[in-house]
Amino acid sequence: MRHGKAEIEEVIDETGDFSFVPTPDAFEVSPTPVRRSLTPRDVEHNQQVSKFFNTVIPGLPIDRDAPQLRPPVIPFSEIMEAALKKLDIHVSPFIDDLAENWASIVPPAIAKLTRPGKWENNILYVYVPSSTHLFELRRTALHQIEEAVRAFAGTTLVRQVRLMVEVKENK
Repeated sequence: MRHGKAEIEEVIDETGDFSFVPTPDAFEVSPTPVRRSLTPRDVEHNQQVSKFFNTVIPGLPIDRDAPQLRPPVIPFSEIMEAALKKLDIHVSPFIDDLAENWASIVPPAIAKLTRPGKWENNILYVYVPSSTHLFELRRTALHQIEEAVRAFAGTTLVRQVRLMVEVKENK
């Protein structure tokens, strides 16, 4: 020890890394003296933080908008369908586009006997003129119709294609 000055110990960090290491505590909302309890939104945020930190890969930077936390993308056509259904309007943009292009989507022999009917819960109902045609098309062409419709639909989810006899109303 020198006279008048204390000896300074040299602290050496073995890793040489002084960067911030994120922990869940740094991102969670906690009660403050002003606000003594957490709101339901704060509780949900804290749950999402813990969910996020369970999926973090050590060594990689944290993405502010992590894919694990993003809601799935809903196609605009599905949003429009839901809005029209809530308003009790029985119009479907998807079914209108499909009807316009029906002759070019399916083979001509099938297009003569069928037409798109209604669209409910991601199920397409295709109208056929008679039960005989229904039986024959269900047996021979249903798979081909489903493939053609799914190819045309793009991002719109088509769970199933069903064939049904078209009921004509007498007026």
